Amino acid sequence: MNADTIIKDKNAFHLFDNYRGFLASNYPEPFQNFVLNNYAGNYFQSLDFLDLCDGLSNFEPVLILAIDEQENICGSLLSVLQTTGTGLKSWFSRRLMVWGGPLVQKKGHLEIASGLLKSLKKYAGGKAIFVEFRNINDMEILNPVFEKQGFQFQPYLNFLIKTDDEASVMKRMHANRRRKIRKSLKSGAECREANNLDEVSSFYKILENLYKTRVKKPLPEMELFVKLWQSGAGKIFVVLYDKKVVGGAACPVFNQRIIYDWFRCGLRDVAKGVFPAVLAAWAPIQYAIKYHYEHLDFMGAGKPDEPYGVRDFKAHFGGKKVAFGRFITVLNRPMFQLGKLGLKVYQKLHWQI
Repeated sequence: MNADTIIKDKNAFHLFDNYRGFLASNYPEPFQNFVLNNYAGNYFQSLDFLDLCDGLSNFEPVLILAIDEQENICGSLLSVLQTTGTGLKSWFSRRLMVWGGPLVQKKGHLEIASGLLKSLKKYAGGKAIFVEFRNINDMEILNPVFEKQGFQFQPYLNFLIKTDDEASVMKRMHANRRRKIRKSLKSGAECREANNLDEVSSFYKILENLYKTRVKKPLPEMELFVKLWQSGAGKIFVVLYDKKVVGGAACPVFNQRIIYDWFRCGLRDVAKGVFPAVLAAWAPIQYAIKYHYEHLDFMGAGKPDEPYGVRDFKAHFGGKKVAFGRFITVLNRPMFQLGKLGLKVYQKLHWQI
């Protein structure tokens, strides 16, 4: 059931790389409660995300729990071992990704955070080329722990949209963004939750084409989006015009507090006065307002020292700019360099490596 168990001082670090085995343990409910009540709790460190990843090819979840002497969870770290394609493509793309972790009981529990990182690196050895943490919260207090474990901090921006009420949200937006939302709706476009699998599939096809032709990066398989839509912890929004899906967004939700703009797309030149990409971003914001969520997380806005059109797009929605950054450590430098070269080839030739 456990891939590994490490005893360190008064805490034990239990590693689970088998979802069914984890469900058979005593920890699922305590883990869920730990994340929901944690000051930095988020969807990507939750039982819902663990469930989403289970059974997906090239998307293997790994959970580490820190357990104290009283058998209480005092820390957790959920990561995903990702690969792309098969054969050599898979081998050169092996990475361990973490969004919004680790979680510790209190901000000052540096020893627990250190133990979680050590356990993760031990697991990653021989399995992943690099490990990357994408911070969802301010992790500055853990900087010394990451540095000691060989991670380098990389500046990275994001926007958080406060979703208090529609009038206030609209007021904080750029005038051009308000105009495009209202003009699109007046022109006959609409945005809402997907009603059926066909709409989810239509959204995915647009997203897939976007990633192949413009983003030029690997995209998770459609099954992930179907599972997200079927779960109670995620929403697939679609933008429709003339009864056809012309855009949409895949948005996990957490604890009725936060909604995440994880994947989004919109066709260009659909019709005069219709802006699918803008409505695709507006749909989850509107949902968060309606159900009294705290904010929408735009999930990244690029490096501060590099021009980035996506950042300009997101900035016009009037959110708070934050710089929580990322942490990365390379475990196999030669393979890492070859993987970067392969990504450049993919981006030039539109191959899916």
